[in-house]
Amino acid sequence: MHKAFIDTNVLLRLLIKDDDVKRKACERLLEKAQTKDVTLYVLPVAILEIVWVLEKYYKLDKKTVRDLAEAILNTAELKIEMEEVFRNALAVYEEKNIKFADAVMGHWGKEKDISTVYTYDTKDFKKIEGLEVKTP
Repeated sequence: MHKAFIDTNVLLRLLIKDDDVKRKACERLLEKAQTKDVTLYVLPVAILEIVWVLEKYYKLDKKTVRDLAEAILNTAELKIEMEEVFRNALAVYEEKNIKFADAVMGHWGKEKDISTVYTYDTKDFKKIEGLEVKTP
């Protein structure tokens, strides 16, 4: 079986649907994964980029960004590293209105049983339950 990872721009074509030709090609790729012709991986940086592009370039609100990012997480044909971290981070990102990168770092730490964060940007981290926020 062939293994590959997917770049952010492929995932965005599936989400935004702004180019029918590219979207259909991306859907065919997912079909190949469904039939086990290829195993497709999504790296953590791609999820971070998806949220950033949807927020900054497409100017989407946090609920819509969360829904679209979760659509990628819910795509059975994709193998996603840190999937549970991203699920938890997306919830906190939207519900507590914090920066996505901070939510990811906080939930990564919690998953690794690391409950203390040193930062000068305490506001968002304090909204993540179970973290002890300190300055150096």
